[in-house]
Amino acid sequence: MHMAIFSTTTTHAAPVANSVANASLEERLTFLRKVYALFGGSMIVWMGTALAITKSEAMLGFAISVLPSGFLGLILLIGAMFLLIRLTASAQAPINYLGLALFSILEGFLTAPIIYMALQTTGGAETSLLNPANVVTQAFILTSCVFGGLTTYALTTKKDFSAMKGALWMGFAILFGMAILGFFGVGGSIVSGWGYSLAWVILMGGFVLYDTQNIMRRFPANAAALAACTLLIDFIIMFKHILMLLSRRD
Repeated sequence: MHMAIFSTTTTHAAPVANSVANASLEERLTFLRKVYALFGGSMIVWMGTALAITKSEAMLGFAISVLPSGFLGLILLIGAMFLLIRLTASAQAPINYLGLALFSILEGFLTAPIIYMALQTTGGAETSLLNPANVVTQAFILTSCVFGGLTTYALTTKKDFSAMKGALWMGFAILFGMAILGFFGVGGSIVSGWGYSLAWVILMGGFVLYDTQNIMRRFPANAAALAACTLLIDFIIMFKHILMLLSRRD
């Protein structure tokens, strides 16, 4: 069943009329350079924010207290994320760039407690990020290698990953639903297990393939900020769960 989703094909889904896929080669390359420049910049903002918060007791305490602040707090966080994503979808600069920057900061805020707990679990709180033994560094390098390999493959292969859309979103709905149930104390042992994090890593690998191709086929040339935000989401979710896998001690 799953093999059919990943079957080889040289027939690609038709691109949207105003997408960058219908532009000249020079315009496509310019778009890609802009997307990955914004993606790189947003990653710096995201990780910089997360690391800065882990160094501040006040900010870290606030971040840790916000995450388990009840269902209303969860809804507000999700609402804020979607609002900022909508800002990045704006065709008007600098609104879209501001949305991307604020989204990166919010994600850094949400990532900081996970980084802190991973460092405490592995005893790496005093270890420099330049040290390969630091679990955060290991997770970031591993995520970068997986992400980089997949996005390069998606851009260069003749395979069409558009058929993966339904399966990917079904997988996302299942894993996200499990997380919501775990938030209410249902199935917490499953959500905290290594298999759950591994499932997320595999799922996000599929999203990297799909989203990379989808950006080129469906996004217009003025949607570079939204494209960068899409890739950033894939990277962050994959990083978080690789970090959780590497920091496990059971």
